Amino acid sequence: MTATIPRLSADRPRHAVGSAHTAGAARATAALRVNAFVRVALYAYVLSIPFEWPERTIPIEIPTLVGTFLLVAALVQPSACFRRVPAAVLLFVAHLWVLGIAAVLNGPDHPDLIAELFVWLVQVILLFWIVFNLLADERALRGVLLALVAACTVRAALQFLGVAATVYEEWTGGERVTILGQNANLSAMILAAGLAAVLGLHVSATGSPLRRLGIITWPIAAVLGAAIIQTGSRGGLLSAGVAGVALLFSSRASRRRLRNGVLAVVAVVLLGWGASRSEVMRGRFEAAAEAGQLAGRERIYPKLLEMFAERPVLGWGPIDNQFEVARRINKPGRPRTDAHNLVLEVLTTSGLVGTLPFLAGIALCLRGAWRARRGPLGVVPLAILAAVLTNTVTGTWVVAKIVWLALAIALAAGAHWTPDPARAPGRSSPCAD
Repeated sequence: MTATIPRLSADRPRHAVGSAHTAGAARATAALRVNAFVRVALYAYVLSIPFEWPERTIPIEIPTLVGTFLLVAALVQPSACFRRVPAAVLLFVAHLWVLGIAAVLNGPDHPDLIAELFVWLVQVILLFWIVFNLLADERALRGVLLALVAACTVRAALQFLGVAATVYEEWTGGERVTILGQNANLSAMILAAGLAAVLGLHVSATGSPLRRLGIITWPIAAVLGAAIIQTGSRGGLLSAGVAGVALLFSSRASRRRLRNGVLAVVAVVLLGWGASRSEVMRGRFEAAAEAGQLAGRERIYPKLLEMFAERPVLGWGPIDNQFEVARRINKPGRPRTDAHNLVLEVLTTSGLVGTLPFLAGIALCLRGAWRARRGPLGVVPLAILAAVLTNTVTGTWVVAKIVWLALAIALAAGAHWTPDPARAPGRSSPCAD
């Protein structure tokens, strides 16, 4: 039965009139209006994410600084920013508590580094909570996705044009390119998230609160894809490919699913063709296939599994696990080594006790993205989250802003933009997802 969509404001009607699930989403979002100042702070935060500047002269990273501005701005409208406490937030806080207990019980040898990590974790969890709530507003949702696309496009264009470029010679041949001294793998993950948003908007925006990019979709996608290949990141390329595959999981009409499938195949094929033409990509994949060279991960992962087996309950504590694995692989000049895998990082820092709530929180976000396929946002949240989580298989990124932004978008999509038959219109639970 067709439902009439209620107006979201006094001057502008909802632009989609159709199924009951869209009406339910409209009712869920109609109650929240985020003021302009908070929305500007939110957009500034998203715009800052691709522009980390490791070679900066200021003491604080740019996304961290802008994220702090958003935290302060949230105090202007706390009723909107802190209106609901989703279960995922409680689970991530539980993980943080276990991490703290593990640090104390293991007798931390590097308290300054641990304190710094905890500050970052507290900030990203708070930002996750705030963004989740703000995305109940249609304007904020649309603005965040467009800001992500715009920021990634500018970031990719600067790299493609060689502006502020940083070039690394790769031992397998070729050069890895990034900008501002950024980590090439992190850059590729962020750009893959941008590509996922571009493709997701193209296939999902019809009849939804989102905006299609029209004819500029393909030039933007091409620049993002080319920049990902330039980074030489195998994980980044895989993330982009998985984002393309996520387009297949639309729950819309069969004809549209077929179109999405063709688009996904074309996107993956073009990415593969571009990678095959890149000397650095070709060399790195050949090294992995022929010699099992995974940039040291082939040595790190077995040691991390040994460490987990030795301390499965609470792990080795944060930061200390990195020094321990570096000692075990005995790499000269590297007293500290990253886990290069999010799950292995969490297992070795906080054991099973800390890992279970952390993974449960991520599972809730995945469920939200999956459920959102039936709503007006389509596959956009799923494509973005798939791209980001794929990259955590080869990188830790536990405090990366793009990871927590993707998680917040996915959770918000499931909570605010998907019908819940068990919930009466206009009602919400403070701890529901």
